Amino acid sequence: MSTLADRPLRLAAVLCVSTAGQIDGYGPDVHERDVRRWARTNERRIVKVFLGDVTGKAGIEERPGLTAALQMLADGEIGGIVTPNLDRLARELTQQEAILSVIWAHRGRAFTADRGEHLADGDDDPMRTLSVR
Repeated sequence: MSTLADRPLRLAAVLCVSTAGQIDGYGPDVHERDVRRWARTNERRIVKVFLGDVTGKAGIEERPGLTAALQMLADGEIGGIVTPNLDRLARELTQQEAILSVIWAHRGRAFTADRGEHLADGDDDPMRTLSVR
């Protein structure tokens, strides 16, 4: 009998480009190949692929694929989100952190094909603490 722990983690892949002109370069087809290869190698299961978001400086409200993936996570349909790299999640560090925080708030896991899992930081992590003298 198979248990939930024996099954591959279900993920949504969010595939984006920085600008509309980048679609022909390192675009969604290459992104999908990279995340699927990573998923196979790491025994993860991609159950939904969201294509076509243009990250640039777009906020989350302008990213229907990411929004839908986060909703799947909130609804418990998936256990995490995978992107090719963090730049594809968001170009700006503050947006990356905000999106990762939403993923972790839903007890989800965040992965990139180039680095693997991105773990939530602990409250006692000195690298997350700002000291002002």
